[in-house]
Amino acid sequence: MASDSSITRQTVSAQWDPERRDIVALIRLAGVPRSFLLFFIALWAIGILLSIGWRNDPVGRSFSFTLVLASAAVLLWATLLAPIFVPRLIWGAHSAARRPTSVGITVDGITVKQAVASSTFTWAAVVLTIEGKHAFVFHVSPAVLSTPILVPKRALQPKDVGPAGDLIRAHAPRYRKR
Repeated sequence: MASDSSITRQTVSAQWDPERRDIVALIRLAGVPRSFLLFFIALWAIGILLSIGWRNDPVGRSFSFTLVLASAAVLLWATLLAPIFVPRLIWGAHSAARRPTSVGITVDGITVKQAVASSTFTWAAVVLTIEGKHAFVFHVSPAVLSTPILVPKRALQPKDVGPAGDLIRAHAPRYRKR
């Protein structure tokens, strides 16, 4: 794991060799929206209540059990299985996830560099910035789909994490801390 970072008055730069745990941090920060989970918990509860009300109706009881099982399957996938399997799939399928990366964060925007490509995004292109315990995630939207850019905090010197957060909070249009 090679990492190097430096911070000047208005610039943060970091370099790191990606690890699978970086993708895990990205998945956790991107996460499943709570409203999504609450919706399926509500469907599960409604299915339970309907199964009690339709004791003598086989069609209604089948519907309510299907609702309960489908909701339970979605909740199981979203909360337990996806955080385990999705990072493995991304790590194996996308070579960009494994390439050494450097990121520069300035008052003008974010620059991401890898051996084969480089991208620069202004702060206007940053739709959402999330700061977690182990990483910063920038959701940039140059087109229709939002693209997450992950900057692990381990790529920064410990003394630079606070000033980096201050720089990001000062310029990111939407900032959320988790």
